[in-house]
Amino acid sequence: MTLNRVLVVYKKSRYQLYVKEHQIASISEAIARGDALAQRFLSSHQALEQTLAAIRNILQGFGAQVVERWRAHMRTSNDFDLVISVGGDGTLLDTSYRMSGGTPLLGINSNPQSSVGALLCGTADRLPDLLERLLSGTSKPKLVTRLQVRLPDGTVIGPCLNDLLYAHASPAEMSRFQYRIVASDEAERVDLGAEPEQHNSGLWVSTAAGSTAAIYSAGGSIMPLGSKRLQYRIREPYYPRNGQDNSDQSRGGMLERGQALVLISRLRRSKIWVDGPHRRVALGYGDRLIIEHSPFPLRLVFDSDRRGLPTRPTT
Repeated sequence: MTLNRVLVVYKKSRYQLYVKEHQIASISEAIARGDALAQRFLSSHQALEQTLAAIRNILQGFGAQVVERWRAHMRTSNDFDLVISVGGDGTLLDTSYRMSGGTPLLGINSNPQSSVGALLCGTADRLPDLLERLLSGTSKPKLVTRLQVRLPDGTVIGPCLNDLLYAHASPAEMSRFQYRIVASDEAERVDLGAEPEQHNSGLWVSTAAGSTAAIYSAGGSIMPLGSKRLQYRIREPYYPRNGQDNSDQSRGGMLERGQALVLISRLRRSKIWVDGPHRRVALGYGDRLIIEHSPFPLRLVFDSDRRGLPTRPTT
C-alpha cells in the first residue's frame, strides 16, 4: 500500500452549522450565558478543528498529498490511496456510501465524548501507528459486506454499510407488507400472493457492521464484522387481542449470499431509510423492494480490539 494521495472527509460541527452559518441567535445566546448543553456545540467544534489539524500534520509527515472535503461535497474515492473520515459513525457511513471501488476507508473519532465510534479506529493520536502498520503490511483492511435495495423503477440504492428500515411514513402507524426470502435470480418474478400480510412497526435489514445498532435494540443478534450474511428483524409485531401467537409472523432471520428479501408494500404511504435518516425513498401500495447483498464490499481499516459491543440491560 502507498500513501501518495489521501482524502480526508469531515463533518461540519453543529456549532459551524447553527452558529457560524445559520446564525441561530438562541443557540449563540445560550452559549454566551454558559448553558452547559449548548456549550457542547462549541467544545465539539473545537475538538473537530484540532483533530483535522493533527491529521493534516501526521499525513504530511508521511509525505502524503492531503485533500480535505466536507462530506456533502465528496463524490468519489477514485485516485486516492486512502480515505479518512473524521467525525463519528455517521460521517463514516455517509463517506462509505460514495465508495464503490477498492480504496480503503479509515475512521477517526473527533470527539469520543459525544460519538460512539463503533466502526472507528479511535482518535488521531493512533493514526501514526495505524499508517505504519498499513504501509508495512502487518495490518490489512477488512472486507466488510454491504447491502443494496432495488426499487420498483430499477434504481439501486446502495451500497449501504449499516442498515435499512422499511416502515409506514408515519412512525405512529402500523406497517403492512408481505415478504419472502428467495434466490436473488428469482426475486424479480416471484409471486408473493400466498404470503401472509405482516402487521408490525416495520422491518430492519442489517449488515454485520450494523448489527450492533438499531436491529440489536429490536432484538437481533450481533454478528462478527467479517460475516457475509445479512440479518432481518421485525419491529414490534402485532399479535391478536386473543393473545394467540401469530405463527405466520416470524421475528426475523438471516440472508445468505445469493439470497434476497423480496418485500411488497401494502401501505398507501411508506418509506425506506438507509444508513440513517437522510437517505430515504417514498413508496406506494404494491411497490416491490428487493433487498440483497451489494456486489461492492468495503475495505475498512478496523481495529478488532476496539469494537464497542453494546449489552442489553437485564430486568
